[in-house]
Amino acid sequence: MIQAAITETLVPFYDVDYGRIKQKKISAFIKLHGLHTLADFASLQSFSRANPAMAHFHHHTKTFVVKKDLATVWQLYKSLHPKDAWGTGMLSFGLQYSRTKNELTYLDDPYHGAEQGQIVLINLALLGGLVNIAVGHEITAVNEDEKYLETCYLTHGKAAGSQQIILKATPEGFTEITHHTIYKSGSWFRDKVLYPFLHTKAITVFHRNIERHIMQ
Repeated sequence: MIQAAITETLVPFYDVDYGRIKQKKISAFIKLHGLHTLADFASLQSFSRANPAMAHFHHHTKTFVVKKDLATVWQLYKSLHPKDAWGTGMLSFGLQYSRTKNELTYLDDPYHGAEQGQIVLINLALLGGLVNIAVGHEITAVNEDEKYLETCYLTHGKAAGSQQIILKATPEGFTEITHHTIYKSGSWFRDKVLYPFLHTKAITVFHRNIERHIMQ
């Protein structure tokens, strides 16, 4: 009885349900950074746009137009489940941690909309899935008045930076979506060659995927 009690106390307690994560790279990312419990996720930090080094970051901007009104498009950008927003061959949703609710949600859990403090882990598949990268970012703003979403990269990643998705109405009554990114990794080749090409491809896939849901 005493031995059984001692053994039980030595069993680690994990909040993460790896059986509900389909991407091996995301599971590996979680284990690598010791994100076993809700407290571990709560301790994660993300880049701040108030960082004084931001003046030396690179900028990347791409604009899209969706032939729907601003209110409709904005609502879907806020409410579309991450598994659908990131549900492409190149991008896939792994799991999400909410700072306000202090809970993890997975692929098939209900989603109640984007809000500040949500940390999202996604899988980026390259070369037809031969190369996979786990990417983590935190939603740091959902601005209703100015109609923009802001995310910042987790400090565990290879690059520091932030992205803003800014929506505004066009004279034709459509919606213009500007995706503005600031980033810096410390590698000239990654910043000047790899990142612009891969980022353009990834965000184009992301926004076109959401557009398909809007136009349904």
